Amino acid sequence: MGINRTAGLALAAVVVGLSLAGTAPAEAQSQVVTVDYMKVAPGQDDGYLQVEQKMWKPIHEARVKAGKALGWYLYRVQSPSGTLVDHNYVTVAVYSSFAATENPYPDELAAQLSAAEVMKKTLAARDLVRSEIWGAITGAPETAIAKPAPFLIIEYMKVPRGGDEAYVEVEKLWKKMHEVRIKEGTLADWGVYGRILPGGSDYPYDYATANGYNRYKDVVGLDFAGLVQRAAVGMSANELAERTGKVRDLVRSELWSLVDYVQAPPK
Repeated sequence: MGINRTAGLALAAVVVGLSLAGTAPAEAQSQVVTVDYMKVAPGQDDGYLQVEQKMWKPIHEARVKAGKALGWYLYRVQSPSGTLVDHNYVTVAVYSSFAATENPYPDELAAQLSAAEVMKKTLAARDLVRSEIWGAITGAPETAIAKPAPFLIIEYMKVPRGGDEAYVEVEKLWKKMHEVRIKEGTLADWGVYGRILPGGSDYPYDYATANGYNRYKDVVGLDFAGLVQRAAVGMSANELAERTGKVRDLVRSELWSLVDYVQAPPK
């Protein structure tokens, strides 16, 4: 969230990239994403996916066509898993600005959403655990992506108070390495996001990174030392690891797999 932990939009206005949307830097300077975390009861996955793909996907397609949103993405959380996790599905919507999240549905779609059947089936299919709004900070590649990556590693970071600038500077070093990985074909895309809402210093994390992968096998097995050398970041692997550990705490890491999506064509 930038310098004062609620200024994700201010940072997003001057930096580039939006990994989840796969859009070009020039388009991403003020884009934000909303993330809804869903809990689906054991054995109810098919019913939930029917609601998302048969009832909601056409609505999101109409939203994108009307210019109300840039994209919508449905993910299954592969890890962590089990009865103790509080969410197992995630939906992500991408908007051109924070203002666009105020009235994200055209009037004709808003009328559909008020239909009793839509809301009844939606509420029965899943629990909406929480919603968040994030602003893009930086990302790679520098060109538009036609299709989203099938796998994402999402890492949630807690940054010490007053340490936002130091954290962003370290992510710029990591960006150099991710650009090498993209060129080598072991990474599809990458982005850093600052939390805009909910606000408050007591939230468990402030930032998130999204690493997109085209192949499941690339999720693990990173040659960190070799990558640092190939990216020429100006320090050793140990030095970068130490500096990274000082500027942020990695609170949680999750593996998401793409189930379905709607996306505006890249410009």
